[in-house]
Amino acid sequence: MSTAAGAPAESRIFLRKASGLIRTAGTFDTFVYNIGLVSVGLGVVTMLYYGPAFYPGGNMVIGSILAGIMMAFISFGMICWSVTLPRSGGIYVFSTRILPPWLALMLSFGDIVPPLFYGAIAAFWILTLGVAPALAMLGYMSGSQGLQDAAAGISQGWPLFLLGSGILIISGVLLASGMKRFLAVHKAVFILALLGSVLQIVVLLLGSRDQFMANFDAVMGPIMGVPDPYSGIIASAQQNGWTTDGANWKTTLGVSNWAFLPIIGAAYSIAIAGEIKSVQRAQTYGMLGAVVVSIVLWVATIALSNSVFGYDFLGSAVYNKFLDPATATAPVVATPTEPSINLLSGLITQSWFITLLCSIGVVVWIWMWIPGIHSYAVRAMVAWAFDRVAPDVLGTVSQKRHTPTAAIVVCAIIMIVFMALFVFTESFSKIVILIEAQVLAWSVALLAGIFFPYKRPHIHEKSPIANKKVFGLPLMTVACALGFLASQFYFWSLFFDGVAAGHAPDQIPYVIGIFALGAVFYFVMKAYRASKGIDINLAFKEIPIE
Repeated sequence: MSTAAGAPAESRIFLRKASGLIRTAGTFDTFVYNIGLVSVGLGVVTMLYYGPAFYPGGNMVIGSILAGIMMAFISFGMICWSVTLPRSGGIYVFSTRILPPWLALMLSFGDIVPPLFYGAIAAFWILTLGVAPALAMLGYMSGSQGLQDAAAGISQGWPLFLLGSGILIISGVLLASGMKRFLAVHKAVFILALLGSVLQIVVLLLGSRDQFMANFDAVMGPIMGVPDPYSGIIASAQQNGWTTDGANWKTTLGVSNWAFLPIIGAAYSIAIAGEIKSVQRAQTYGMLGAVVVSIVLWVATIALSNSVFGYDFLGSAVYNKFLDPATATAPVVATPTEPSINLLSGLITQSWFITLLCSIGVVVWIWMWIPGIHSYAVRAMVAWAFDRVAPDVLGTVSQKRHTPTAAIVVCAIIMIVFMALFVFTESFSKIVILIEAQVLAWSVALLAGIFFPYKRPHIHEKSPIANKKVFGLPLMTVACALGFLASQFYFWSLFFDGVAAGHAPDQIPYVIGIFALGAVFYFVMKAYRASKGIDINLAFKEIPIE
């Protein structure tokens, strides 16, 4: 490849004159991309699963609304960044134009490694919180031991790893087929997922506490060998220490962490800003729309679940699953499979068909997380390559499909490795703390955005929001300040929450290691490019290529 003047490609500031990525995403595409990365179904499953069990007495409705407000502030800052620098690559693109390049790449590492890890977790959850409970419930209803055995079989070891890896590979194949196809499939899956959420709400609306209790006791009584399993589960949990006594605002704040963990995906379209048409409109409606719709669906589902299933039952059922019968102070009464919302909803109607549909809704919501997360990390790697701080192969974009196949393959391999570590090792199965690395990286990028209009006026003045002021300050400064405060709020909330993330001494080195690896990667690439006569610092003084 050579420049127009015939100079060799190695002497060029950027990898090439144009990225090869094209603007294919509209406003609705952007909204679907973001809400898919929130994964409304996954969010409500995890909130109802972990919330009442580990934060007894915490108000999940208020917690969800709080997380939504804070995420709207963060989105506000990211919208301003995207409008000012409408290029694909996420916070790497933003940070490199104001922060020292080594620091920007370090932050980008901290930004993309957690999503890749959570992509593997999503594949894990599809099987353990979606497919397995559905098979188990269908087995209970039909009396099929084969379905019950299948549910247990796919939830552990090699079957779990191989099936999960297959899901991750499918994600890579979809992304490699082109952005247009990915967006088309994503929209179709979104409609199916939304219908699943609506069906879930309808089932809950038509159900009642008495109906659920009667059906639960009738189905689970013979299986669990307990005459009154609904009340027995609650009594067992209370005897073993589960109680809502002493709940306060801190308990609700803890619950809100579980709402914030998925809703951070509402701003992930920063990764594909260079592939969005009408960036200002699409990013505004896409990010804020994802926040609002997610919160509405969550609040409706959570409120109805509390009414139909009972808050004490939701908390007790999961709490008991984590108890060790050998060390418990009282007999443990627990469901034979994970008491996820799709399993419990099936019991309201005792219909295998409704159970299957609700489970499909949960599964497709979780699936939307995977290719979205996958593409998020890919775009960052491609941006690194364009700026010459990563091997050129990562910036290779297919001329036919306009998609970076090499980066897609690399990210898929990383996720499969994470899947293996998550399934087969004990230490990696608990590293929720990695989300703190991403929140911290976003926080620094938003902090830098406060000063961007003053430090890089020659770039900011070209933005369509350059002349917009709030109390005499640039709109970008105000928006990023609000986003910074909101991201810091949840960074520290997560930091001191040992269930949602925490700061366990044996896990903090993983977070530090991610950032350190980014810095080392930068200096190694800088030395390599210098040996070829390339000064990579020149790229960071220019607006990124489109």
